[in-house]
Formats: sequence, C-alpha cells, structure tokens
Amino acid sequence: MQQSPPAESAEKIERSAGQTESERYLAQLAEKTFLNLWCYANLYRDQRDGKNLQGKELCDLLVVCGDHVLIFSDKAVTWPAASDIDVAWQRWFKRAVWKSMDQVQGASRWIDQYPERIFLDPLCQRPFPLKLPERSRRKMHGIVVARGAADACRAHFSGGSGSLVVMPKLRCAAHMDKTAKHYAPFRIGDVNPDGPFIHVMDETTLDVLLSELDTITDLTTYLDKKAKFVRSGRLFGAEGEEDLLADYLTHMGPDGEHDFVAPDGKPWPATKQIVYPGGLYAEMLSNPRYIAKKAADQDSYVWDGLIGAFTKHMLAGTTLVHDGAPFALSDHELAVRYMALEDRLSRRMYGQAILDAIKRGAKEQRFFRALLPDRDASRTETGFFLLLVAYPAHLNLPRGYEQYREVRLAMLQAYAMGLARKFRYLKRVVGITTEPPAAVTGVVGSSEDLILFEPQGWTSELEAEAERMCRQFDIFVDDRSKIYLHHGEEYPRVTTTAPSPNRRQRRADAARQRSDKR
Repeated sequence: MQQSPPAESAEKIERSAGQTESERYLAQLAEKTFLNLWCYANLYRDQRDGKNLQGKELCDLLVVCGDHVLIFSDKAVTWPAASDIDVAWQRWFKRAVWKSMDQVQGASRWIDQYPERIFLDPLCQRPFPLKLPERSRRKMHGIVVARGAADACRAHFSGGSGSLVVMPKLRCAAHMDKTAKHYAPFRIGDVNPDGPFIHVMDETTLDVLLSELDTITDLTTYLDKKAKFVRSGRLFGAEGEEDLLADYLTHMGPDGEHDFVAPDGKPWPATKQIVYPGGLYAEMLSNPRYIAKKAADQDSYVWDGLIGAFTKHMLAGTTLVHDGAPFALSDHELAVRYMALEDRLSRRMYGQAILDAIKRGAKEQRFFRALLPDRDASRTETGFFLLLVAYPAHLNLPRGYEQYREVRLAMLQAYAMGLARKFRYLKRVVGITTEPPAAVTGVVGSSEDLILFEPQGWTSELEAEAERMCRQFDIFVDDRSKIYLHHGEEYPRVTTTAPSPNRRQRRADAARQRSDKR
C-alpha cells in the first residue's frame, strides 16, 4: 500500500465533528486516544418512516477498532434549579444518565441486528466505512458521558474534583430512590446490573481516563477489569473513579499486567471489601516516577504519528494503490489497525527503536530495524519493522522516483516474508518503509509504504518464494543480522527516595533485529 498523490479509486470519508459543543469536545478527545480512522461522531441508522426522510441518530460517538466497539452517549445537562438536593440530583440523573443509557442499549441492539445499516449522514447515503467485527468476536463497551453536575458536586462536598462517588451496591433505579439503602446524591454504581456493564463518566473522569489510557487497548483493558471488579463484591466504594484508576495504574496482577489487587498483594479473601479514599490520583500525579513515565512516553507518539501518516490519506481519499488495483478501506485499514492495537508502553519501546533507527540509518543506503515482541510476552502475534531506503540519485534511474518506489516496495515484501519465515511464532508482520529524513539527505519530500504479511501456512511454494526474494535483495541469508533485546520499565527509575508507584514493575521486552548496514 502506497501513500502519496490522490487516486481516483478512493473516496473521501467525511466524518461529523459533533453537533453540540460537548459532542465536539468528546470527538476531539476521542480522536487523540483512538486516532482518527476509528472514531465516528453522530452516526445514523436507516430507521425511517413515510413522514421522516432522515435516519435516526445511532449514538454520539462510535469507536470501532479490531474486536472492540465502544458506544458513547454524551449528555450535557444543566444542573436543575431545585432547592432540594435530592430532587435536583434525581432530575439530573434521569436526563443525563438514564436517557443516555437507553441510547447506548438501543445502539447496541441495532449493531447486533443490523450492522450493515449504519451511516455517516442523516439521509443514510454514505455507509459506515469500517467492517464491524463478527458478533462472536465483538467486544461491546457502553459508555455514558454525563456532564453538568461537577460544580454542584464540589459544592455539596465542600471541595474535591467534582467526580461522582463510586458505589457498586447502588443499582439500577435505586440511583433515583431516596429510600434505597445506599442512595445518596452524586453516587454512581451499576446502572445496568442485569445486562452488559455500562460505564458512567462525568466531565472530570472523562478527561482523566482518556488521557491516562490513551490507546484502544489500554482503555478497553481497564474498562473490562473495572466492570469485573465492580461486580465482584470486593469494592465497597471509591471517592471518585480517578482514585480507582490510580490504584489500577500503580498495582499489578499475578500476570504482570495492571489490575485491581488486594492491599496485601495476596488473593482476595472471600469476604473482604475495600474503600478507595480521595487523593490517590493527585498523589500519583506528584510521584517522581509517574512524572518520569509521562516524559518517557513522549517517544511513543512517534508511533501515533506513523499511524497518522497512513490514515490521513485513507480518510482524505488520497491513497495510491499499487498497480492501479481498486481501493478497499477494509484491506488497507487492517495493517494500521494492528499498529493502533499496541498499548502505550509498547508504543514507547517501538518509538524509541524507530528514533534510534532513523539516527543510525540516516546516512546509509539501506537500513532495517525489526520491532518484535519477546516470545515470552503476553502478546506475541504481531511483529513490525522499519525499512529506510535512500533514493539512489547517483544511478540516474530511467523512470526516476517511480522506479525507485517500485523496487523499494519489492524490498518491503521481501523483508516481510523473510522476517515471518525467520520468526515462526509471529502470526503476522507489518512493515513500513520510507526515505531517511530530509534534514540528513537534503532531499525535500518523502513517501511511505506499508505492508501486511499474514501467512495462513508455510507451503513449499511460499517457502521457496520467500527464500528467492531474500536472496534477490541479499537479506536473511547469513548471520549478519543480530538480535538485541530491549527492556523498558513503565515507570522509569529515578534518583529519589520516593516509593515506586507500583509494587511490581511492568516491563516491556521488545526484541529488535537490525541488519548490517548497506
């Protein structure tokens, strides 16, 4: 897949930016977290009658990436001017939460029953461009964004962040029932206890969650574990979800991943419950190792930028397809989707490796860097690589840049096949190729090519083809390539006596293979 000048076969995908101020803010925030190709505001279903020629709104924001489908319903409801706090809370909750929950459930049912009848426009003429995952694999996440209560919440508690109190034993309509045992204004529990868990975020926790968990994998992993924890009976309450998140981010489960664990680190006693006090999130923000983590994460956004280099063309309809083949977004989206499914820590490791590769390979004619998960890591299915190939201006190619790009694309395919052949534990390989940076070469302008190689089995014919292509470009034919194992801690160590923000460090091991310089 090649990115550069417009191709007549591709159509521009026009997405809504949101219809209200709060919807526009949600769309902008979500795009930073989930990236542009997978976020769609104000979608429609073609549920029309003779009087109404327009479709009905499906939801305020839909995110689809891999097996994950996130349904957002956003309501900005002004706090009611009632003298009785209970009356005001009940009115606000009914409009901001209860009504949004109905929209989430309705959208979920429609997606299950009519996944092909979702559109970008109210006239239902432009179909939703992404293929929804099969129902058997689909992981639905319902999210209510309820705004308007933060100031009243701060006033009620004489301070605080303005986020709602988490109280799991408060269920369903008991949120609006003053006689219910665990009822109190500004408390939120399980609003849909007899069905899939629906998350309720307010204007405080929306920003916190989507900034701290700013990848599709980080956020959905948290949402799944939080839903399980809330319904486990182990959580009595939390002063705010941001404090719940802080505990999650600073503790590890037995599998080495973030989780909600017992205070002593041992298995949860059958009858033990925990309460999370306020201030945990603020405490985490001031921890030197958390500050070091956020600084180290800046390298991870190189990975986000690479994804954006491809998705901007897909959305704009300017993807150039090799050999003039028809453009199919479902095929082209797949490679960048695997990039987007990497979590923030993996992106940091890959971003650092890419920056190092660009520095080392800047003056080389050809430079290759593999970005591979350690075989013992929890996710080992996808390997990535970066290939830098300088334009050989000294050769005076008959067809110039076009010929260079064709050869570079063939190299890209050879490296992808060779890498997958060498590391058979990988299910797929995603490769990216481009020129060294203009600041080094002095050449203005560049292009990027992307490939996904996903063998369904190594036949003798495929083995022979991979070997032939590797020999053609002189790659993987001897022991010149070496393996370097790169370790990274989520919370870098700093020279301070401050306690570690987590008991057991989460580590990212990325095996990086670099060929000899060409």
